[in-house]
Amino acid sequence: MRINSVQSTNGSFLGGSWHIWLWLAALVILPFASYLSLVILVGLMVGALCQRFQAISQVLWQQGYGLLTAGLLLSACFAANAGDAWLQLANFLPYFLLIGVLSTAQRFQPPRPTLTMVAQAIVLGSLPFSILALVEYIVRFPGITAHVGDWSIFQWVFDVSFTGHRAHANLSHPNILSNYLTIVLGLGLGLLVGQMCGTTAQPSADTRASAPSPLMTTTLSIAVVLAGIGIFCTSSRNGLIAAVILLLIAGYLVRRHRWVWLLGIVILSAIGTGLLVLGFGGRHLSLALFTDDPRVKAWQIAIDLIRQRPLLGWGLGGFSHQYVPFSVTDHERLFHPHNLWLYLACDTGIPTMVLFCWVIGRTYLAGLRRLVSHLDPTLLSYILGFTGCILFSLFDVTLFDARINVLSWFLIGGISILATPAWKNQ
Repeated sequence: MRINSVQSTNGSFLGGSWHIWLWLAALVILPFASYLSLVILVGLMVGALCQRFQAISQVLWQQGYGLLTAGLLLSACFAANAGDAWLQLANFLPYFLLIGVLSTAQRFQPPRPTLTMVAQAIVLGSLPFSILALVEYIVRFPGITAHVGDWSIFQWVFDVSFTGHRAHANLSHPNILSNYLTIVLGLGLGLLVGQMCGTTAQPSADTRASAPSPLMTTTLSIAVVLAGIGIFCTSSRNGLIAAVILLLIAGYLVRRHRWVWLLGIVILSAIGTGLLVLGFGGRHLSLALFTDDPRVKAWQIAIDLIRQRPLLGWGLGGFSHQYVPFSVTDHERLFHPHNLWLYLACDTGIPTMVLFCWVIGRTYLAGLRRLVSHLDPTLLSYILGFTGCILFSLFDVTLFDARINVLSWFLIGGISILATPAWKNQ
């Protein structure tokens, strides 16, 4: 099996460049060795900045990241805790640079299928985590734990800071794993659904050139199925909601295939049965899981803080500093209000939050418009992957984890390239 080969217009493999391999390696090993991956990415971005600073600056200004940076800096200047606010700019500004670097890199521009290869590699790279999540979930059953709980090979399963029947696959927390697998699920579904839709219409030259082999298709399908199972094993409610919505979108796109309806019924029945029998993280399925969720109280606190400082917010990290211990049941500390938009409005102010939505939303909508006019499996995969990020962000904020942050911003960068490849020429 091989990942889609990436060839330049002159036929030399990868255009004779090692840069693509470094990008690919950094993104694939990101969940496994995040520090090494980040070092590689920083090196690539610094090199790109030295080579094409003016082009990167122009693209970032055109796409609105200059204004967004100004909004974040202004908020930091008036933050309740300036030191933390300036430090947490690292969760945003380097990723803006990533967008500029990707948008100006010729090696990522169509018709080169580099972004297709990256998407395939990310999906395949998730297999170990999906398998680990399934193993961990099984081992956590009390009857099995009684027999293997003392085995050293399974100590990583029990040496955790969270409670409940949840899998984390060594990614620090079940919600991080769930968000990661949601991205993988979106990417994989996009590649597979795009290929299926391409068989019902006259494929373009680009689509034929980037069509995966049967073995690749089979392996991607296995990875997607395991990613869905892994999301269930995390017992993440928002992850499961996002996964179901992504599956519904994918099913709608290939609704002309009758077997899809049967498969959809089987999948939804399996999810429903699993929830009724196993519940969420050891908690039985009930309305209280949603009505008594601590997130609701966190949202109320965030709204109160927004009312107090609506224009500039409290500064990044402000919600955490203003939070009164145990205002939310069993939470002595709370770092964010478990909603990205409330987090941005609370910490940076409503104007910056709206600007953030405008900058990202403009690229996202451009991708959707491009997809309607021209079916591109790679663009579909990036849009579905980022849609998973949007859905997950409704109930959690995971941008503090660099692994998720890199993947999320890479997805929006990929959408920008595939939807508006002429940014740099405007």
